[in-house]
Amino acid sequence: MKKLKMSMLALGMTVVLAACGGEEENGDAAAGDGGTGSSNGDVRTISVTVPPTSKNLSWETTDGEILGYEPDVLRAVDERLENYEFDIQAVADSAQETGIKSGRYELNVGGFYPTPEREEQFLVPEEPTGRSLIKMWVHEDSDIETLEDMEGKEFTPFTAGGGTLQVVQDWTEENPDYELELPESSGDIPYAQRLSEIDSGRYDAFVGPANLGQNEIIEEMDLDVKETEPIYVGETIALIYDSEENQQLMDEVSQTLGELREDGTLTEISEEYYGEDIFQYELTEEE
Repeated sequence: MKKLKMSMLALGMTVVLAACGGEEENGDAAAGDGGTGSSNGDVRTISVTVPPTSKNLSWETTDGEILGYEPDVLRAVDERLENYEFDIQAVADSAQETGIKSGRYELNVGGFYPTPEREEQFLVPEEPTGRSLIKMWVHEDSDIETLEDMEGKEFTPFTAGGGTLQVVQDWTEENPDYELELPESSGDIPYAQRLSEIDSGRYDAFVGPANLGQNEIIEEMDLDVKETEPIYVGETIALIYDSEENQQLMDEVSQTLGELREDGTLTEISEEYYGEDIFQYELTEEE
């Protein structure tokens, strides 16, 4: 199929991180503009946040257990960093950016794509945390496989201003021979509702990131819905509070992520939570 162009500025995923309360230990606040990393001897504690409700990317159970691909990636990184200890917290979405911009939190993950704005505001490790796959979900009997097949067909409404909408809009600009109708919704529509509308035949396809538990919903609701191959593949990154002290943290996190990818650890975590190796997919090339 024709390649999709990534619009980094608009492709921020709807999954976001938020700040929650935390006290600085006496005399242990990190050097820099309000950072909260604390030190205990030679080991520095890093305050880390993950999404609380984005299964299978990251979620918190009713018992307070934090599960998911990204929390387990962070734990694997933490295990190999002798000079750091990660304090992983699942926080509400509402105060996402304020925490890391102020230094209240040192490291955030949440299915983030690299953008020029993020690279300017934060320290971003060279090595990605993973891949984000955008796929389509169609009826079991459908022969739809690519965006080309959607001409004359109906999408479930896209979230207005969302990254998934931008991906498809970019594709239509690059492929003007195909006329696609892209309906928009002013609010988020639950995935269960979107998938049910594919099952009922109301719509022909739902487009979205594949790391948020769609297949579990399909199984639980016994829907006649299947997923396509990815129509877009991007990298996901960690964001680190920008301070001189955190330069070394960024370098060590990046090096460790590279090692975990090379030795197959990230693949194992991916297979556990997504049922497949997300690193088998080539990144979509920019044109």
